[in-house]
Amino acid sequence: MEQIWLAIPIVIFAGVVRGFSGFGFTAIAVVGLNFFLEPQQSVAVVLSLDVICSVNLWRAALKQADLTTLKKLIFGSVLGIPVGYCFLLLIPAEILKLLICIVILGLSLLLFSEFRPFNAEKTSTKIGFGLASGAGTASASVGGPMILYYMLSSNLSTSSQRATMILFFIASELVAVIGLIAGGMVDSTLPKAILILVIPTLIAGYVGQVLFKRKPPQSLKSFALPVMIAVALLGIINSALILF
Repeated sequence: MEQIWLAIPIVIFAGVVRGFSGFGFTAIAVVGLNFFLEPQQSVAVVLSLDVICSVNLWRAALKQADLTTLKKLIFGSVLGIPVGYCFLLLIPAEILKLLICIVILGLSLLLFSEFRPFNAEKTSTKIGFGLASGAGTASASVGGPMILYYMLSSNLSTSSQRATMILFFIASELVAVIGLIAGGMVDSTLPKAILILVIPTLIAGYVGQVLFKRKPPQSLKSFALPVMIAVALLGIINSALILF
């Protein structure tokens, strides 16, 4: 906790990305906080911050989101969250950190391709991606890339993709945080870290929103994916140095 102040630039950067694109905060912030905290603590802190900082986004998002898709994704997420908790409890900390970054890198690279081995409009596809995101969120706070991969494969507009992701993450992350607290997987680090990091995160998210309103991107892919890849590579290098 003595080093948690060093995480402020990380959450500021992640918050701007989140406010602008509708995703990315958790994947970026959890890699950064893993330098200072154990994965269980990093996941709880990052998810809590993202839920708090998304509250002011939900009203605008509700007007643009595809609610039919949202319901199916949330249903899948509820099924996947218990699976994620099992990963969090059974996998050693340093190995889990490395796996987190590898998953983020792999999904980011896959998003650059045009490979789409599924029908994005099928109910089973939506539930399946929700399940994968729920497991990724609860275990390593990396549910975002799964949902982004699905959204970029759908026929929704950029604004609808962003709004649907915002509402999905509010719901799934809130359930995941409640589960972590109820399961005794977090300690007094959680409220202390939130108090230190929440204001910078809120300000950064607002800045990202303003930037989005001024100049919405034609596609989320060109903006967010290079950031995700750079973050993942940094985390892989750090974890590899510790393990090997």
